[in-house]
Amino acid sequence: MQSLSIFKSQLILAAFISTVFQFNLSESYSIDGNTNARKRTRKNSNRRPNYQTIQPIESNIEVPQSLTNARSQNPLNCPHFNDCPGCITKTKYDDVPTIQSAKLFFAKYSRSNDEEERRNFYKIVIPSDIHHYRTQAKLVVRSKSTWGRNGCIFGLYERNSHDVVEIPNCVIHHPSINKAVDVLSKATAEVGTVGYNEENHDSRGLRYVQLQVERKTGRVCMTLIWNGEDLKACQPDLSRLIKACKRIDGSLFHSIWCHTNNSYGNSIFVRGEKNWHPMGGPEFVREILPGTSQIEIKNRQGGLLHFNPMVFRQGNMDGFDAIAMHVAKIIPGGSKVCELYAGIGVLGLTALSYHGKGDDSGLDDEEWYDNDKNSQHREALVWLRCSDENPSNPRCFQRTVSTMPSQITGRTMSKGNNGKTGKASKRNKGNSSKGEKTIEDLMNDLIAGDSHKQTEMNPRKGKVSYMVASAAKALHEGQALGADVILVDPPRKGLEEEVLTQLCKPHNPNQDYAEDPMFLNGPRHSINWTNDAHTLIYVSCGFDALARDSDRLLKGNAGWRLESATGYVLFPGSNHVETVAVFKRRAGTQIM
Repeated sequence: MQSLSIFKSQLILAAFISTVFQFNLSESYSIDGNTNARKRTRKNSNRRPNYQTIQPIESNIEVPQSLTNARSQNPLNCPHFNDCPGCITKTKYDDVPTIQSAKLFFAKYSRSNDEEERRNFYKIVIPSDIHHYRTQAKLVVRSKSTWGRNGCIFGLYERNSHDVVEIPNCVIHHPSINKAVDVLSKATAEVGTVGYNEENHDSRGLRYVQLQVERKTGRVCMTLIWNGEDLKACQPDLSRLIKACKRIDGSLFHSIWCHTNNSYGNSIFVRGEKNWHPMGGPEFVREILPGTSQIEIKNRQGGLLHFNPMVFRQGNMDGFDAIAMHVAKIIPGGSKVCELYAGIGVLGLTALSYHGKGDDSGLDDEEWYDNDKNSQHREALVWLRCSDENPSNPRCFQRTVSTMPSQITGRTMSKGNNGKTGKASKRNKGNSSKGEKTIEDLMNDLIAGDSHKQTEMNPRKGKVSYMVASAAKALHEGQALGADVILVDPPRKGLEEEVLTQLCKPHNPNQDYAEDPMFLNGPRHSINWTNDAHTLIYVSCGFDALARDSDRLLKGNAGWRLESATGYVLFPGSNHVETVAVFKRRAGTQIM
């Protein structure tokens, strides 16, 4: 009877453990140990990348003011300038209307009493060359003529119309993009491809094309956006066009995809993996993780960013490298970082890599953007939590993390049965069906205090993790609890209202410190989900939204103050600026 009583107690205890540590693994991904959730990879997906084919990109991460001034005076000299809606100026790219508005806005929040310093508080950087910087282009497709099947034209909409302007010799496009457009023009004429007709939505045709250049090889990942419900509706025209492109210049293409989109309106892509169809070539376009040195690449120690067409990728990767390094350097060493709107985690993983190398890595730490005020001691981040709502992001995120050194990411070698390897592990491989834990396994884990296996059940325990969720949902799931630094990179519309509401809440000294909501007391509506953050880094691609959000943050009672604001001219010639704004406040025991 006593044995039966003990066994029942073990059952109850095991059930309790399973309940406490069970999380929705379909939406949370932890990169720690052997926890690669939702494995959809092929048998060779975990193979180490071939570093012999990779050359580091020589980008100007540190951009002195003299170089920005020189680039600003360099004329664009584009033959399509008068007709193309993309560019508004041929020179003085740092003096367009949006940048002028940004300078006036941020000057009023400068704490300096000197008028000249207030006027120059918003610093402007042109981080890349003004020619051939765009490595991604999305172009509209139309038939050359209304009645014939004599090919298609590719370009952009004219201002205030749906007439298409061809830009075959665009000087801001990477040369490979212009080559791909030329191949497409010839191929569509050869096989009689029809462009999409807005007046007859039911007609089948090519709507858009997305061209993404892998910088290290110059090859193009091409996505053909076809007006059709499924892949079958695109045939046989799709196959004929692909064959013609390969016949004309097959070496140009890294991979070819088809995206089916029969929706109304101007949306280029529609949601759902069922609309994406790989037609040939590798799944991922790979780019060097910002801050990776030539020595690290040579020793196979650097990280590789992995992109597929289903995830967001910056149009100017050279310029965004500079932004990523800027963000990495202003994050204090030893921080706990929560990144919202993370995409595939470029900013967060760059910071993880930068601080994980320590102060003795030999890299140049000259701070051009704010003298040495923002220079931070390099110490490994405690953890990094990333989130975004695109379900395709974690796959790219995981592949990127798998190429980074394990001492930086916290990954460990795969082991079975509490560290046992070899024949014993193989003998016990079939003891549980499909990796399911038995009662005996749970009890052994409890007795042994196996923190690694608890990490498998609780993704938040990992050093590097990813959650598929909107920014608001991620906050309410506790992603920012315990975070010193919150990093946001929202779309052009800015922060979600609920995210802004949480950030504008004042620090609550009576709220217990916790990194998981299960350890907090009180009703959920009373919790300050950003209570522990003392630094907010806002990377903006839409100035109007940034100005609105900054007003809310700075005029509220949460204690935020603006430390610095830097404008990046990622697309010289256009009326656009990307901004890195740094806000700080006193939170918890952190003294600013």
